[in-house]
Amino acid sequence: MMIKQIEKQIRDLQKELAEIQKEHASFRLQPCQGDLEIRKKEEKLEEMDKRIKSVQENIRELERKRQELMAEAMRKSGYESPFG
Repeated sequence: MMIKQIEKQIRDLQKELAEIQKEHASFRLQPCQGDLEIRKKEEKLEEMDKRIKSVQENIRELERKRQELMAEAMRKSGYESPFG
């Protein structure tokens, strides 16, 4: 059950990541006039970059947790790998 919840969280974060990346690409292409607009745009892009990195880290952590839970479930069930 816990694995299914983690998989759902991963899918949700992957969707969020795709949306942020799409917004980031779209925002990057918007024209600017003057230094103030350029500075504001750069700040917004940096903020989006930080959010992208944060979501990517969360996905990695959840994937690692999912793999650990799956490995633990395999050990508990007495599964023996043909490779080890």
